[in-house]
Amino acid sequence: MKFLALFSLAAVLGFGQTEFDAVRKKPLWFDQTGIVRIDDSGILFLSKGDDKTRSWRYEDIQHIDRISPTEFTLLSYEDVAWKLGRDRTYRFVLTSGELSNELFQKVTDRIGKPTTNRVAQRPANPQQELPVKHLTTFGGSEGTLYLSAERIVYFTEARKQSREWFLDRDVQSVWSADPYRLEVHVYEGNPGAFRKPRVYKFALKRPLDAEFYRRLKLRLYELDRERDLMP
Repeated sequence: MKFLALFSLAAVLGFGQTEFDAVRKKPLWFDQTGIVRIDDSGILFLSKGDDKTRSWRYEDIQHIDRISPTEFTLLSYEDVAWKLGRDRTYRFVLTSGELSNELFQKVTDRIGKPTTNRVAQRPANPQQELPVKHLTTFGGSEGTLYLSAERIVYFTEARKQSREWFLDRDVQSVWSADPYRLEVHVYEGNPGAFRKPRVYKFALKRPLDAEFYRRLKLRLYELDRERDLMP
């Protein structure tokens, strides 16, 4: 009967599978096994060891980072005293089921804020497709950058390095100093300064089309104006 009730609730809400066995990863402490539940009201973690429950309404979630189909982090608004007030991050690894593309999209729609998605998919019809190297402090990774009027996707075989950004939600701006360089400035969860953009720097193996770059900048400007006009 309990299973039937949960199934009926999931069908009504359209969330598919809403309950997963999971492990909460706790740095410098013991991991916690329990259940992650995702439903219409938010995300909940029920620990099996002490039966303690932690729950977050969607409005109480600053950011969610889908690291893989079975791993994600949740940035809350809770202070961490020993980190001088930095916001608390929770990391979960699912041991049953997956955070599917469909479920992740529904969760991000409910949160309504920028998110990080490392489970990037190659788009069907990109307007620009460029082989690139993502430059980091200690090396980087090689992959393909896909650009369109709706999103930017960096796809790579390197573990946890792929990204998908929607222009109207995740991207603040783009910048190119020359045809073989491109920076993507995005909003990502930062426990210390959430709204400070993170800059992804790419070395392009083929030149960026100047006309497409102009249209991309114009599109981002229009989206920024629309956000400014929102009440």
